[in-house]
Amino acid sequence: MPNTHLLCVTFVTVAWGGLALPTSGRPGHSCTVKTVSTRPARTNTTSATPTPVVKNGSPVVKNGSPVKKDASPLSRMRRYTTISMVTVVALYGLIPLTYLNNAGLILGVALALVPLLALAFFWEKWPPTWLIIVTLVCTFALWGAAVVLRDNPVISIVPATAMAIVLAQLTTNRARWIAAGAVALFIPAILGLVTNPAEDWRIWFFGTAIAYLAATGMFLLNQYAWNLYLEIDNSRRTAAQLAVMQERYRFASDLHDIQGHTLHVTRLKIELASKLIDRDPVAAHEQLAEARDLIAETLAGTRSLAFGERHVAVASELANAKELFEAAGIRWSVTGEHSADQSGPAGHEELLGLVVREATTNILRHAQATAVTVVLGPHRVHIVNDGSPATTRPLSGLARLGERFQEAGGTLRTVSANGEFRTEATL
Repeated sequence: MPNTHLLCVTFVTVAWGGLALPTSGRPGHSCTVKTVSTRPARTNTTSATPTPVVKNGSPVVKNGSPVKKDASPLSRMRRYTTISMVTVVALYGLIPLTYLNNAGLILGVALALVPLLALAFFWEKWPPTWLIIVTLVCTFALWGAAVVLRDNPVISIVPATAMAIVLAQLTTNRARWIAAGAVALFIPAILGLVTNPAEDWRIWFFGTAIAYLAATGMFLLNQYAWNLYLEIDNSRRTAAQLAVMQERYRFASDLHDIQGHTLHVTRLKIELASKLIDRDPVAAHEQLAEARDLIAETLAGTRSLAFGERHVAVASELANAKELFEAAGIRWSVTGEHSADQSGPAGHEELLGLVVREATTNILRHAQATAVTVVLGPHRVHIVNDGSPATTRPLSGLARLGERFQEAGGTLRTVSANGEFRTEATL
């Protein structure tokens, strides 16, 4: 084979090999992760999404059609990488068919592609032993036959690819095994040189080295890139977990603000009343009455906090949501303007702020969002996030808020469609 042809083969091999490498980005917006929670998301009872038929805890029919489960970004990246690796291996196997002259070798390469492609599906985990043996025996037999027939050294890419898939799975003594694999791949060419030293075998050794380096380098880089992706995905999941913990800490802090100060003041008033009960009963009863009022106020505040009804503001809730989403790796954008308005029997500002808080909690805990958009208006807040699964359950928090919006003369509507979840609050 002329040297120019060999260089063409090398270029095509390396170029197609790069297709299989997973990246820290995401194919089709699949890698920027969602929040960490893998629990199924829930939606409001006012959602336009019909309730699916459920069997054994899994949805099976929705609108008369089977329901497909949403895959996580990690699953989508794994599927993408598998398809890429199998495609590249198929291309590696097709390259020799362009240069071989012997019909038997061409048929052999076509047959050897079957176990080789099966082996490519195990790029992430250790293949079955029998599949490794079958693939290596078939591919090395072809390589040896090509040396005997003096056909073309480009066929060495077939056994090189088989060895590269297996070597990429090793975690210990990998360098030694790679060196041993190179020696094994050169044995047929070395035997050819020994038996027929008069022939020029340089192109055979050069072509074999290029094929082995291209195949092994591609699979090792793919494994390295995949491990990096796993680390990034794990970091994002951890960040989302920390964001949820931060929200829990905020709840605990609010509870402390409600009860800590009030209980301390109540204790002081009761102590003062016990000292005044004998010399000034009227003043003592006043202190006890104030303590009773403080306890009632604390009970009401605790009840409001437990049901997410404590007075909140849209601006402060947006600031808190921004910190949580940024910590979870979720893109965040706000458009429009909103001015505080405490008018109305229930307090419009408080209701809209509660919508932002509840939507933020739901996105972090139940969705797999990568982007959140908030649209503000004088008396409205619209929140849109992606990553909404096809099957959802009612969200009790938004359902309770919906009742309060109706009492205030407004509407709270949620819609889940095309992978997006919309929360629209208007007063």
